[in-house]
Amino acid sequence: MRSLPPAYALYGEDAAGFPDELHIETIRVRSRVHDWNIRLHRHGELYQFFLLTHGGGVATIDGARHPLQAGTAIAMPPLVVHGFAFEPDTDGFVASVPPAVLDRAAFGDGAWRRDLARPVRIEPGPAEVAHLAQVFGLALQEFAEGRAGRREALTAVAGLILVAFRRAIAAALPDAAGARAAPGQRLFERFKAEVEAHYRAHLPIADFARRLGTSPQHLTRTCRALSGRSALEIAHDRIVLEARRHLLYTSMTVAEVAFLLGFSDPAYFTRFFGQRTGVSPSAYRQAVEGPGRPPAERAAEPPAGEAGALNGRSG
Repeated sequence: MRSLPPAYALYGEDAAGFPDELHIETIRVRSRVHDWNIRLHRHGELYQFFLLTHGGGVATIDGARHPLQAGTAIAMPPLVVHGFAFEPDTDGFVASVPPAVLDRAAFGDGAWRRDLARPVRIEPGPAEVAHLAQVFGLALQEFAEGRAGRREALTAVAGLILVAFRRAIAAALPDAAGARAAPGQRLFERFKAEVEAHYRAHLPIADFARRLGTSPQHLTRTCRALSGRSALEIAHDRIVLEARRHLLYTSMTVAEVAFLLGFSDPAYFTRFFGQRTGVSPSAYRQAVEGPGRPPAERAAEPPAGEAGALNGRSG
């Protein structure tokens, strides 16, 4: 049976534990060992930040393919299935940081989680690329030298990477940055965190509201104001995303996916999925894989509603 792509701490290494405040290496050092092909995988509790400085290739992120070239930057949140087919001799940087370190580096301001809630692929202007490369270079130096105060230094450079990416994202995707100070943003972020933790339980919106100390009506108004979608639609979107991942990457039956996601009736799951995607689970699986093609080779566009902020350019 096919299963979800493996979860690693770092690609090819055991998923348990993470020994540092930050890990950084060049793209070349790991990709060359794997013949420039990083197979589909995911990371449980790590945010990753990529910058290509030379070469190019293709990134596959949650089933969609995206071109890479020198200057491409990617921010990858936990649990997103991704892989890379790099051109030989491609280089750049990849930094991996646990969320707790980013929280410390951001001095408790959790707004960064909103900016990085979904994968972001951008092609910043030359000034932003140069700044990102400078910050990555400093991080690589601190990581490699092992000098006194290493933990504090790595936390500090993790913060610099976070700030540099948020600035580059704001420059490349100004519309995404427009709602940064919007009223209700904190409630919206807390709601999304609750959905992430409990989406398999299919909690009523009233239960979410009670957990958040607000009313269902206020929660839904806030969600609509900030995302254009109701609280219920956001909760359902998360279930559909997980269903898509399992249909895409595993050989589980539709019934098995339904039970995994908290549905007691596979027929109801099929109706639920179809109402929100326009196709049945079986049809979705066939469409994204194509006849006779393994999932890793698909070149589908992102499913409707999942493109997020994957493409952006500035400069």
